[in-house]
Amino acid sequence: MVPDIMIKGLVASYLTSPQGMEMIHTYISSSAGQASIREYLKTPRGKQIALDILPLLLDVIELPDDVKDSVRENLCKKN
Repeated sequence: MVPDIMIKGLVASYLTSPQGMEMIHTYISSSAGQASIREYLKTPRGKQIALDILPLLLDVIELPDDVKDSVRENLCKKN
């Protein structure tokens, strides 16, 4: 169990480093990365993750406030 925790810590540290963030950006920007995301979002776990991060996304993307408010309001009704 300890090696598992150590590996997870190493991976998390790498992914939050500038090199890790660049790797994530490169992959997500690629056709293969976007296809993987689409496939993941079709799964129940992927759908839940999408709902969990949607409020975070609304905080950082540039949309009119009324659109953000409408999405948030409807999201609350759904949950």
